Amino acid sequence: MFIKSIRFKITILYMAILALTISSFSAVLYHNVSKGLCNNMDILLKSKAGGISTAINTYWEASSLEALASGVKPDEVLRKRRNFNFTKVAQNWVREESKDPELLNIIVTVFDTDGATIASSKNALGLTRIPRREFISVLQGKTRFDTVGSMRIYTTPVFENEKVAYIVQVASSLQPLQAALNNIRVALFVLFPVTVLATGIMGALLAKVTLRPVDKMIHTIHQITAENMRLRLESPGTKDEIQKLSETFNSMLERLEYAFTSQKKLFENLSHELKTPLTIIRGEFEVALKKLRSQGEYEFVIKSALEEVDRVVRLAENLLLLARLESKEVFPEKKKLDLNPIVRGIVNNVRALAESKGINLSCRADEVLFLEADEGQLKTLFLNILDNAVKYTESGGRITVISRKIGPSAVVRIEDTGTGITKEEIERIFDRFYRTDKARANVGFGLGLSIAKSIVDAHSGSIKAESEPSKGAVFTITLPLA
Repeated sequence: MFIKSIRFKITILYMAILALTISSFSAVLYHNVSKGLCNNMDILLKSKAGGISTAINTYWEASSLEALASGVKPDEVLRKRRNFNFTKVAQNWVREESKDPELLNIIVTVFDTDGATIASSKNALGLTRIPRREFISVLQGKTRFDTVGSMRIYTTPVFENEKVAYIVQVASSLQPLQAALNNIRVALFVLFPVTVLATGIMGALLAKVTLRPVDKMIHTIHQITAENMRLRLESPGTKDEIQKLSETFNSMLERLEYAFTSQKKLFENLSHELKTPLTIIRGEFEVALKKLRSQGEYEFVIKSALEEVDRVVRLAENLLLLARLESKEVFPEKKKLDLNPIVRGIVNNVRALAESKGINLSCRADEVLFLEADEGQLKTLFLNILDNAVKYTESGGRITVISRKIGPSAVVRIEDTGTGITKEEIERIFDRFYRTDKARANVGFGLGLSIAKSIVDAHSGSIKAESEPSKGAVFTITLPLA
């Protein structure tokens, strides 16, 4: 279902992140634009107020000089505060300059120190009186910015001899600013969903293209069954995570195929190995029951059956040990020990069997080699390899065991002059139940070398076999030193 697909989830997540990003960007943009427009208006009003006060003062000075020339008293000319002549000058200037294009959108009002309006432009309706709180603060020499309705107002005192002579108030409508902000809001409101939706559609298409190799992989995986384990996923060749996923899955399929094949061979070999002793036991019992036998004959049959039972028990025990070692259910009980006494002890145990076949068995293991290892498992390891060496070495042959230190490892080399192993066979001798053609005539199950390899692996070591037909074999066991 598309809604539950990872493609849909990626698209929705992408759209949500984009929506959050655009929302944050729009909010910051709107705030900065609004603040910038308001600051620009305040700067404009402040500049106009300064220009107006300077122009009025210049106009007053020119009028004062004319009045002085006509014989008017200086105190009536030079004083602006509560001066009727200054009031007339301010009124004349405002009336004449209010037609200036630069002041068309600016409302100008001039107040005296009592709060009365001296002069105002024609469009100053409703702004001809300063509230008492504002008036007191302005008389104290402070400038003010106020917003009244849709008007932005700037009020500033003008000083004469360090005293407030009059007050200039300029105002401008906020409607153009609000119209500009409304246009920005509409643009952002319209672009926001369009951008998110368009990006979501493109993201969905991009996710579809990107995940197309995954769809192919899913189709191939549905075709893989226990009977079709050789099928592999097609690598997209993109050198990204999807290619790594396909390679990892193919590696897993190889391991599963090997496991299925090994299990199949295990059951086949196990059934074959169990079939022989069980057939012998059944045949001997059937022969014994055909007629009455003597006590000695019955004892012979029972002893023969017990030998086959012991063989089956050994098979079960070896299989159980091998399975536990490979599944890591049995961990070596490691302790610090010297390897060479163990090697010499196993050689002494096998010596009697070797001498009975006329085989010369020698051992050179004199150097002290300390390991962190399981003593019982090491004995099983060397016993299995030496037992194989004795089996496949003919009378008059020789088996040599050498133990020494090489770098950070203890190396045990077991060399014999037996029948040897072919190149094809040596690659499989550590497989469970595998026996060479020469080994099939001997009693055994083909588990000894498999157990030996599992023990070596459990001790973080390695085992290697080298051989040629009729030239004997060499087994090299490498174990890390303590």
